[in-house]
Amino acid sequence: MEKDIRVAFFGNGFTRSTILPCLRQVDGVRFVGIASPNQEKAKETAEEFGIEEVSDDHREILGRTSPDLVFVVTPPHRHYEQTVDALRTGCHVVCEKPTALSGGESLKMWEEAKERPGQIAWIDHELRFDPRRKLLRKWIQDGRIGEPIRATYLVHSGSRRSAEFPWTWWSDENQGGGALGALGSHAVDALRHLLGEVQVVRGALHTTIKSRRDPLTGTERGVTADDFAGAWIRFRSGALATMEVSVVEGERRHEVSVTGTEGTVRILEQGPLLAAFGSSGHLPLEDHTPEDDLPTNGELGIPDTDWARAFLRMCRELVHSIRTGERNETAATLEDGHRNQLVLDAIRHSSERSDWTEVRSEGKVGLK
Repeated sequence: MEKDIRVAFFGNGFTRSTILPCLRQVDGVRFVGIASPNQEKAKETAEEFGIEEVSDDHREILGRTSPDLVFVVTPPHRHYEQTVDALRTGCHVVCEKPTALSGGESLKMWEEAKERPGQIAWIDHELRFDPRRKLLRKWIQDGRIGEPIRATYLVHSGSRRSAEFPWTWWSDENQGGGALGALGSHAVDALRHLLGEVQVVRGALHTTIKSRRDPLTGTERGVTADDFAGAWIRFRSGALATMEVSVVEGERRHEVSVTGTEGTVRILEQGPLLAAFGSSGHLPLEDHTPEDDLPTNGELGIPDTDWARAFLRMCRELVHSIRTGERNETAATLEDGHRNQLVLDAIRHSSERSDWTEVRSEGKVGLK
């Protein structure tokens, strides 16, 4: 009988809301430790999910529990240190997005992973595992929609729309907060996964709500992170994409579309995969949604989102890869995380300079 995979968690928010409920649906895993500065909440999570050890120090969890797999689910300014520590301890790692604070950090993380080819090192871009996204990518690779020429990626939510929402690390650029990192990283990864590497970008970042109340001090603190990010993205193939992510909208929307010389495809959040094939204008979009083999989110006991369903699929494939040593061709690796980070850096640089910015492979950004 195979031994359980020992899993530890750095961070408690997304861990408690999504990761642990999804991992409950995966056979052969054992929750051995959680590290979080808020010990009271971490202990509540540990009790609810049967986690064996709790600490405010991730290194202490590594030493006390000897995990096989670590999920790094902390604010982005902790990703570099904690991912490298876990890799050097011999663990497989799944790190949250954005990968790091800069391309310099993400490059070092990727280099650490390259030195350890027997360890899995993924970035949590779980939407790659959505059956609709996988079918869209296959269509592009097979030439079903011809040569891709245009794409859009839109994410709107109202999660930071109210000025009453408190100041947190999410409000602090220095800790990696903001819409560009939280949502733009998903958009960039999805577009890269579908259309290839990025050549140049032109971006715009904006902060709508300039200050929020700090719950620890009761005083107003300035918000330095963006709550809106938009970009034009030109790929090396010549395809052009637009990206818009915002957390201060009055309605929730999440959709991706790709148009090629022989077809167009659109995916809607918790909705169908719509497609039309041919080169004539005004083609009617038809439902091509692949069959879903999972029970409902309610039956699974996971959040009612596309993200949670895709995360569950990712976790099952992750465990399979750990057990078999097989490479997963769908997952976003730390190499992808680094290349995504370079695009995010270029968008930020472009917003500051109001000009097109080239995405350079060496980890720097510069004007085109």
